[in-house]
Amino acid sequence: MTHLMLMLGSMIVADSPAEVIGLRRCEVEFERAAMLGAATLGVLKECDVRPGDPVKKGQVLARLQDADAQAELDLRRAEAADETNVRLAAARLEQAVAKLKRVDALARSQASSREERELQRLDVETRTLEHEQAKQGRVIAALRCRQVEAMARLREVVAPFDGEVVAVLKAPGEPINVNDQVIRLVDAGRLRVTGRLDIADAWRVKAGQAVRVRAEVAGASLPIEDEVFPGKVVFVDREIDRASQTCKVVAEVENRGGLLRAGMEARLDISPAEAPPRP
Repeated sequence: MTHLMLMLGSMIVADSPAEVIGLRRCEVEFERAAMLGAATLGVLKECDVRPGDPVKKGQVLARLQDADAQAELDLRRAEAADETNVRLAAARLEQAVAKLKRVDALARSQASSREERELQRLDVETRTLEHEQAKQGRVIAALRCRQVEAMARLREVVAPFDGEVVAVLKAPGEPINVNDQVIRLVDAGRLRVTGRLDIADAWRVKAGQAVRVRAEVAGASLPIEDEVFPGKVVFVDREIDRASQTCKVVAEVENRGGLLRAGMEARLDISPAEAPPRP
């Protein structure tokens, strides 16, 4: 029985000098697919996409209500742009330095006491620290602005890769929890094909080897079955399933023209390498 399963799962095609390994009934799925949501609680304000829309990486697809966050962001931006304290501190420092110069001039003519000069020197030092504090305050205000910007972005649903929207699961006005799914996004341009490789061929297949993929549609004869999609092996499992004596092999292919569909079955033909010596 096990031997029969191995023959069905991994079939060697001998009509090629390279002795191609053919795997039947392989699973086709999107290489990249994601269920997207917001990273915080809230109420969905707007959704800018519909199923079938192409989107780009980084594009904002939906937003939660964010009037409070935008108001705070405006405040922080105004604080970060305000130079009043820095300019005022600079003016006071300049005034203190000028006064110290006058005191020094008077001290040389013995018209000013040493105590008065020391007090003025301390005033200059104080004004210098105030100026530094004002400049540091602007740096902190800019950081607070960036912090609020980051918090505002948590209320956005953003595309993590180029792809196509296939489902919108929430409508504006609905409450959104952290784990709620709002949009399903897929990259239909690249597909992952997964098959089961006979243990006898496990040493002959490795990542990087060329593959050819053909669709298999049970109970029908469709034009898609005549199309060939080239790709390469990206993973060969090192663990053998005891029951079937097979291991998983995964290939990636470019989905030319979007012809292949996730969820269908396919045949995976692998051009194997020479088997390494057995230990």
